[in-house]
Amino acid sequence: MAAATLAEKVPVGGAEEPQPPAGAEELAAQKREQRLRKFRELHLKRNEARKLNHQEVVEEDKRLKLPANWEAKKARLEWELQEEEKKKECAARGEDYEKVKLLEISAEDAERWERKKRRKNPDLGFSDYAAAQLRQYHRLTKQIKPDMETYERLREKHGEEFFPTSNSLLHGTHVPSTEEIDRMVIDLEKQ
Repeated sequence: MAAATLAEKVPVGGAEEPQPPAGAEELAAQKREQRLRKFRELHLKRNEARKLNHQEVVEEDKRLKLPANWEAKKARLEWELQEEEKKKECAARGEDYEKVKLLEISAEDAERWERKKRRKNPDLGFSDYAAAQLRQYHRLTKQIKPDMETYERLREKHGEEFFPTSNSLLHGTHVPSTEEIDRMVIDLEKQ
């Protein structure tokens, strides 16, 4: 009888594997679920970080491809837009924009700009003929105002020939108008 009970306890296929209790299986399943959930969260975070990093790389590439003076140019354009808006507001109210603009400038700013202007082109008196000629040249070139209407008219008239190429012959083709000649004579008489 003892042999029969021993045979019942030992299975035919070999040693019996110990079965964990049902509570331990649930605990292991919960841990596995937590790990899988954590793994999915980390996977999503990694994908999100990769997308954000890619966007940053694209933005940085755009910034690097912009000209070196882009920020200054952008600030200048914004300032010009604000100036245009102020001009429109003053025109709507019937005020002179230049006077309104001068009223907004503080005394310290005006003095600083005047000092800067004097420093930029100080009158040192006569030193030599070359320096005097250069100063006169700069003064005269600042006074030149381009005639955009004539420029546009000539550009439309000549078409593609208006912009010279290596095969263009420009010498002797321009005939100045009488107004341009009169303006030159007046400038020469002033000198």
